[in-house]
Amino acid sequence: MNQPSRMTIPDALGRVCFIRKGVRGMERYRDTEMDELFSKLFELASLAQRALSDSIWALSHHDKALARTVWDGDDAIDELALAIDTDSFQMIARYQPVATDLRSLEACIRIALDLERISDLAVSIARTTIGLDARIKPLLGLAPMGEKVTAMLDTVMKSLLERDPAMAQSVFPMDDEVDSLEDMVFSELLDIVTETRGVIQGADRLLMVARFLERAGDHVTNISEQICYMLTGRRVKASDFRRPLPGAADK
Repeated sequence: MNQPSRMTIPDALGRVCFIRKGVRGMERYRDTEMDELFSKLFELASLAQRALSDSIWALSHHDKALARTVWDGDDAIDELALAIDTDSFQMIARYQPVATDLRSLEACIRIALDLERISDLAVSIARTTIGLDARIKPLLGLAPMGEKVTAMLDTVMKSLLERDPAMAQSVFPMDDEVDSLEDMVFSELLDIVTETRGVIQGADRLLMVARFLERAGDHVTNISEQICYMLTGRRVKASDFRRPLPGAADK
């Protein structure tokens, strides 16, 4: 895995006016309030993506100092998510929005929650790194899993900035790739157990990291569903865009 990438999620400061252009009813609201709200949302996405990327880098390189940084940064992310939640509810109470306006604020609340959960999963990975024996090598499939999930998050937030529901939906099949990588990690761990019984107590923690990343991918698909609903007014399900489960065609 390469040096943890700096965030590629677009900086929304000064660019969130796309909300006013796309949401017709927002003219009657204070433009600055919506600008600030969506700026916070994009900032939260950048912090969550950074935490996830850094946690995987720390695990891959046994960088306990970076893992501690990820852990210590979680409080700031929680506070930002709470601010988004509070601001959104206050705007709903103050302006009593309907239709597209209401969907936009509801989406902010739900997306912020999923981003906070992604950050929590990054902290769980960081905690695993801090407690992991340095003699245990990270499983090869973990870094690609982390890169895939961060790429999904980047794509879905760009879809919000560009108001592109098709782009948002493109992350659904990507989550199948994350699941496939999780299966590879499990197979790799079985090989380790077979060949070297002495490391199982530490290596099994790496399987939990794969589970954390799989759950992070699920949160990204939740965000995509919310963005699609916000932009189109129609509910979509990630499962409708995923590969069928084994045996589903026989039912």
